[in-house]
Amino acid sequence: WRQRETYVPVQADPPPLASLLGALADKPTDIDCQSVLAHRFDLLGSGPRVVAAMGHGEPLSPGNQQRAAAIRALIDADYSAIDWQVDFKSGYRWRADRLSSSLIYGQRPGVDVKLPWELARCQHLPWLAYGNQVAEFRNQVLDFAAANPPGYGVNWMCTMDVAIRAANMLLADDLLEAELDAPFRAEFQALIVAHGRHIFANLESQGANHYLANVVGLLFIAAYLSPDEESEKWLTFASDEFVTQIDRQFSADGANFEASTSYHQLSAEMAIFGTALLLGQGKSGALPLSHMEKLQRMAEFSMHATKSNGRVVQIGDNDSGHFFTLTVPVDLDHRALVGAINGLFERDDLARFCGKDQDFNGRVVSALAAGVTLPGGRPTPVVYSGPSEPVDLNLTGDIKIVPPDASVLQDLEAFSYPDFGLYGWRSERFFLSVRCGPIGQDGNGGHAHNDALAVELNIDGEDWIADPGTGVYTAAPKIRDAYRSARAHFVPAGGTGEPASLSLGLFRLEDRARARCLAFSKDGFEGTHQGYGRPLHRRIKIIDDHIRITDGFSGDPGQGMVVQAFSDGQSLRKYLGLTLRFSSGYGLY
Repeated sequence: WRQRETYVPVQADPPPLASLLGALADKPTDIDCQSVLAHRFDLLGSGPRVVAAMGHGEPLSPGNQQRAAAIRALIDADYSAIDWQVDFKSGYRWRADRLSSSLIYGQRPGVDVKLPWELARCQHLPWLAYGNQVAEFRNQVLDFAAANPPGYGVNWMCTMDVAIRAANMLLADDLLEAELDAPFRAEFQALIVAHGRHIFANLESQGANHYLANVVGLLFIAAYLSPDEESEKWLTFASDEFVTQIDRQFSADGANFEASTSYHQLSAEMAIFGTALLLGQGKSGALPLSHMEKLQRMAEFSMHATKSNGRVVQIGDNDSGHFFTLTVPVDLDHRALVGAINGLFERDDLARFCGKDQDFNGRVVSALAAGVTLPGGRPTPVVYSGPSEPVDLNLTGDIKIVPPDASVLQDLEAFSYPDFGLYGWRSERFFLSVRCGPIGQDGNGGHAHNDALAVELNIDGEDWIADPGTGVYTAAPKIRDAYRSARAHFVPAGGTGEPASLSLGLFRLEDRARARCLAFSKDGFEGTHQGYGRPLHRRIKIIDDHIRITDGFSGDPGQGMVVQAFSDGQSLRKYLGLTLRFSSGYGLY
């Protein structure tokens, strides 16, 4: 097998790729291409690093060496190659001459496979298009192709990343609007076909957001390639699966099924760009009304889950993942997503939320959709529940939180997403949420944390209580579990252990807690979970000048507890023992 060439043969005169965007005026001007030109990348907590290949000595399989050399001969002589196989935080390098299916990761402490994967998503390529950096775009694409024969090395291990890379290469090429030389065009098209074939042969059908990425990547490939039997097969398959997966992975209220606000963002990005592409291909008939309604609900969820400091509440995992980064990504900022969705609907409330600096995302969506605009609906009304039957509590906690200004608690807007498990109240000065719902992924809990009944609180832009985030995945399992632990969250006290075991694997969590909302109103919440073997309750009440949070097991109230009062976030966090460093994005801990 090592003697076999895996590159797709080059066509002598391939038909041109489609141009779906047209001439997009006013491309972002705040993108600094200089770092990309210098091959200096800051990804997943790495800090700025120049990722340079040390010569061209990385061995390839014998069967691919001749074609790789021919590709590299097309690169400009003054171009410096990128090291595509390296984790540029730890320095560990995967071998490019080994089949991707034979490579492993997660075996060496401190080594993170997500670093080369993230770089090889090539989400920086559209930025080169903004600066009209034609030569650099051309050289980087050829460099990747020469260093990464299809099916070999670390960058063909994960089909999701293959799909995201293909979509970004195609979009960047379209944004560039450049007449590139025929040898490059032939190699580029062969590379895109190789991506399509790899995706179709290695679908991650059990992978939730991974599978959705496979499908949307295949949509982009099929839409840009000239129609033939193979691309039409991909387009038909991907169109059908796309609609099915959006229906499966997003609930009726628009929230994603993985129990993570950050994975909601990632999957909703795929939902909106995939939808735009189908509309632009004249396939609006494949998209039911419920699909379009869900898109608007996705934006509403992100808007309601955003605190008064402009950052989304972190629930579940956050791997800083995106499908495209067309504007400068900011940790925990969902405005780019909302702006993209509003490219189809043009709703005033969504436009106010995302601001003019996110207009470009919406304009790209509009261009992919061939200018189709859909009627925007009204904001979804809040869902209240209860009141619940009175239950005596044997208290385990009783806290009174007093804001510095009582007016903070006036004119609050309630929001609820029962399918996801998020309830709360918000205003321009206040945000309080409580997590109460399923663990996601149809019970697998791969991106969930032990956060049943966890509270977040932000007053006047300051986080009094915040979910600390994720930290990292396979590179440091102990760190991963520390951020998943109940001890990292403001949850009801109920015992010394975890409400669900963390020993089932880094991407598995059982739903032992079975959290349920018993009542939710304009000024109160009550929920319960079973994680400690018997019903543990949390009650939240917003009163004139304070917030009262009481916790306890159902049963004899006993002698009660002394109420602990707090008027600042630091004292509250100290009392609760919440000392884990806040991680706003993957690798930042």
